[in-house]
Amino acid sequence: MSNINLRSKNIIYCVFGLIFFCPCAGHATVSLPAPDNAALLYYQAMLLRPELDLETFIPFDGVLRGDDPDEIVREYLNLTDTRETIRLAEAATKIPQCSWGIIPSQGRYYLTLMELIGQVRQIAFLLEVDARTLAIDGEYLVALDRCLSMRRLARHIADEATVVYLVSMPLDFRALHCIHYVLGLIQADKNILIWLQAQISTVQGPPPLPGMSLEIALDDALKFLCMHPELLATWRENVSELVEDESAKQEILSLTDEELLDQAKDSYNKFLSSVNRVIGSDIPYQQKYLELQELEEELENHPIDDPVGILSLLILSNVVEQHDIYVRGITVFNATRAAIEIYLIKAETGQLPETLPSNLPKDPFGGQDFGYDVTDKGFTISFDPEDIGDLRVRQFEFIVVQ
Repeated sequence: MSNINLRSKNIIYCVFGLIFFCPCAGHATVSLPAPDNAALLYYQAMLLRPELDLETFIPFDGVLRGDDPDEIVREYLNLTDTRETIRLAEAATKIPQCSWGIIPSQGRYYLTLMELIGQVRQIAFLLEVDARTLAIDGEYLVALDRCLSMRRLARHIADEATVVYLVSMPLDFRALHCIHYVLGLIQADKNILIWLQAQISTVQGPPPLPGMSLEIALDDALKFLCMHPELLATWRENVSELVEDESAKQEILSLTDEELLDQAKDSYNKFLSSVNRVIGSDIPYQQKYLELQELEEELENHPIDDPVGILSLLILSNVVEQHDIYVRGITVFNATRAAIEIYLIKAETGQLPETLPSNLPKDPFGGQDFGYDVTDKGFTISFDPEDIGDLRVRQFEFIVVQ
């Protein structure tokens, strides 16, 4: 099997260059890589990972859909380069600091981000297939540790840019659902469950609040405007044509680029403060949903003569959507923690509880206990999002080995 394609490899080499070399006085000077930067190990893993051709990808994808790993999957997983890729990626996830070294530059920033997202997804894909294969082979503890590594990987990419933050959340969902899958194969093992209970409480997934994503969006927009001063110049021309109040027009036109962006930043930060206040409050989800909608509409309706106006055109805040994704993530996480408690009761007593135990994590949509039902195969945990958006009552199915 061949290595990853040349174009992706060149992208990774370019980013390595950003980390190892810094421009100074017209020439590049070598700087030692930070030994505590997880990105360096991730990039090494990306360069080493054998490429998945179509013949290999199809059975790999089948494993994620519940198929047993065939010989093609096992052959790939047992390649020396594949094992080393997994080792490097796992080691990277255990390093707290991760700086990817991607610097905004003309025409390359978002292209490089897209390449990074693709490579990270491939690493996560590999970790998940390996975890499921290990679980089928009875290596439950190692399989669960792979799932936790996926959560740490999701955390590491979450603060690179807004688009990557939104990608990190689904990766965390996959890690948690992979844990559900492994739990469905384990013959009641109290020691493994106690270990998992402790680990899942300490291993962090993506940032806990979407406010960080909005801060990243602001930072991205400011960097973009600094890279493209002609946009500010064009905006100034539009202001001169649209603003009727002559004194307001002259005041904005007299601002330097730096002063203009500082005012826009201050104005947007007030918006962020309002968003974080709503999200961090104790009001019901339904009320938060409505208040965030109002804030998002206020941002979109900023007048052109307000410095934040140009930022609102460049920042796709999607406050309601991001908060919805965040709450869904908390829902999956809380349901997973609740399920571990139920599995523990089964391991200790030999039976599933007839009703949901008290003091378990709540459904964040309604703030109430999850729904719970014993089934022929195990049990379900359900939640009711109160008909918000496209969400309806949903449930998580958990298999219990008899």
